[in-house]
Amino acid sequence: MTPLCRISALIVLLAITVCIPAHAATPGDDEGRLITRNADGAWFLQQPEGAPGKGCVARFMSAKKDQSQLALVGPTAKSPTAAILLHGPRIAAPPAAREVSVQVQQDGLPPATMRGALMPPAGGQGGGFIMIPVGDLAQTMGSMRVKETGMTARVDGVDAFGLSYDGLDQARSAMLDCLAGKRFTGGKSLAEATSEIRLMGTGSIAGNAFFKGALLAKKQYPPKGSQRVGLIHMSDEFKQWFETVKQSEKMPDRIPERIAKHFMFATILDDQGGFRFTKLPPGEYLLIADFSYKETATRSEVVGRTDVYVGNRHIGSNDQVAYWFEDVKKNTTFSKTVHLKDGEAMQVSLDKSMLGCFFICR
Repeated sequence: MTPLCRISALIVLLAITVCIPAHAATPGDDEGRLITRNADGAWFLQQPEGAPGKGCVARFMSAKKDQSQLALVGPTAKSPTAAILLHGPRIAAPPAAREVSVQVQQDGLPPATMRGALMPPAGGQGGGFIMIPVGDLAQTMGSMRVKETGMTARVDGVDAFGLSYDGLDQARSAMLDCLAGKRFTGGKSLAEATSEIRLMGTGSIAGNAFFKGALLAKKQYPPKGSQRVGLIHMSDEFKQWFETVKQSEKMPDRIPERIAKHFMFATILDDQGGFRFTKLPPGEYLLIADFSYKETATRSEVVGRTDVYVGNRHIGSNDQVAYWFEDVKKNTTFSKTVHLKDGEAMQVSLDKSMLGCFFICR
């Protein structure tokens, strides 16, 4: 197994075994303060200043690779309606709000069907949003279970969302206090919570990822809303640990937390493979893209023979060949090493292109 394949396998292992709060790669300043964190993810509370009891949001950010979110949204100064908001990479993002039927399936319970709305994209996040209005948010939170495993949502009969969460009892208590106008004084900000897991800085790396398989082929991009670009902080600590992994020639059962902090994932932001990592310290980084692309394959089959005669003499036969063309999916993994300066806003092209082989490769 090559070093790049080992690193790709480590990224998959990381997504399965290590808890990192969602948006650890791109923490925002308005995500609120940490209520609680567990193996499934983390709960944060948003509580605007100057409007007691209004604009409260308890948001769960999954630690899984798809970084799905569930938000309990209270009434605001402009709208008396509360809602449950689901966000994930498989949810469609229409240009305008559209009413839909949402079927929620919870472990051990019969499916529950309710009316909701698909919402247009917001804040540059990949994926889409499902909004489910609720009449009494306190009553709705009281009916929800503290822990859910494998909760799913189908929109118009299509699987669109999946999430496992824990810690709703603590999130519910903080949210009820917020709705009552009490200030939530405990907890760290998302940036502070993230800094416990990885080093923070002021630099950023942004760009586009694509694959181009031939000179005249079109560029192919990882799907919008997917988590197909990873970033590894190649510190001395990580390099020493990775050398040990290479020498052992086998994958570890679990990645230590001190090593897990070096891995980050980005949500693909648009249809041109756009990605962005923020709040990075200076140093060496390895960008990795891992996604599927389409390639047209040709298949031939002999369907008959044609006899050839000269006069009345048979001189041979020619095969009658039929050709079929079909699209097949293939996987590609490629990487680029970059060196980030302190506070630098780096723009990169993370691409794998066969153009360079047109003249010099054999």
